[in-house]
Amino acid sequence: MFKPKAEVQAWVRVEEETKIEWSVHPHEVVLALGNLPEFEIVGTPDALRRFLAIGAEALEDQEKAHAGQ
Repeated sequence: MFKPKAEVQAWVRVEEETKIEWSVHPHEVVLALGNLPEFEIVGTPDALRRFLAIGAEALEDQEKAHAGQ
């Protein structure tokens, strides 16, 4: 059976005070954002490393674009 690489399209706003928790499982990590109902990001360690690296790159670009404003 074909399993898509991304199973849902959604967005969540993360503010400075947004609750962020995690749990570790044998083959994946779960990041839970917000209060109930939580928004969860589930991935393998390598997938989450890639997600965080791309997020860090996006943040650097945003900071460069708005530097000195």
